[in-house]
Amino acid sequence: MFKRTRSADDFAEEIKSHLELEADDLKREGLREDEARRRARVEFGNVRAAQERFYLRNRVVWFDNLVRDLKFASRQLVRNPIFAVTAVLVLALGMGVSVAIFGFVNAALLKPLPYANSSRLMDVNENAVLWPRSPLSAQDYLDWKRLNHSFSSLDVYHQTGYLLRTSSGAEPVPVGRVSDGFFSTLGVRPMLGGNFLPGEDRPRGSRIAILSYAAWLKRFAARRDIVDQSMDLSGDAYTIIGVLPREFAFAPQGNTEFWVPWAS
Repeated sequence: MFKRTRSADDFAEEIKSHLELEADDLKREGLREDEARRRARVEFGNVRAAQERFYLRNRVVWFDNLVRDLKFASRQLVRNPIFAVTAVLVLALGMGVSVAIFGFVNAALLKPLPYANSSRLMDVNENAVLWPRSPLSAQDYLDWKRLNHSFSSLDVYHQTGYLLRTSSGAEPVPVGRVSDGFFSTLGVRPMLGGNFLPGEDRPRGSRIAILSYAAWLKRFAARRDIVDQSMDLSGDAYTIIGVLPREFAFAPQGNTEFWVPWAS
């Protein structure tokens, strides 16, 4: 791309030498000097075309075009600073949106799910004519679980909002309500404390909660002694039993901070 074996001047000198030698041969055959030079040029062909072929053969054409376009664009941007700023902002916005879309597609479609036996996980929903993904009622879930003979486990999740009581007042927080085997089905174990136990998702069961890693850092300053501590969610005292690992993510409830039993 950047180094040529012969320069254009060298090639032009070779052409000139070739024409002179050919003309000398023709003069020895009896032709006049002007006629010999004319015949030598005719037999050699178009000199300009040969020089252009040499130039194109020894250069990367697309690279030359790119350099020329960049120079032209730079001159236009310098002459029109407002347009230049607008163009840069539009490009930055477009690239940011593209990166965000790719991140979502990569996490949701390309990258394997970060769970144990992720290829065996399925999302099961009710289906209606007007609502392809209908909400599942509590009674339907219990019936499905009782009649299930196809899956090794069947669990539910639902995101809602609670009010977290803090020293500065009540603050709305996203809460995930899940069945007792939810994290076991995903193959996820808390990095601190323990998991929900069988039966803890029943109505009037224990008021317990598991923290996301982000909530542990943000709300409780990453305290290692947070397990068994109490917090107030919507006027009820919940006991913290565990903290999820940093790498845990669940896309349908991406910003969930607290996880509680679904029927509590």
